[in-house]
Amino acid sequence: MYVCHCEAITDRTIDAAIASGVRTVAEVTARCRAGGGCGGCHGALQALIDAAGPLREPAASSAA
Repeated sequence: MYVCHCEAITDRTIDAAIASGVRTVAEVTARCRAGGGCGGCHGALQALIDAAGPLREPAASSAA
């Protein structure tokens, strides 16, 4: 489904950007251009980011 109509960016592209570590609308725009036109999709972009939850850090290995 198209999320950003100005740049013709789909939810799959945005989900891939989020999976790679993007966590703000500005970062999404920098990564895949979504949100770079009129800004009407910023709410939808933020909702996708929020739904992804926090970025998970790799577990630190213990030397003990």
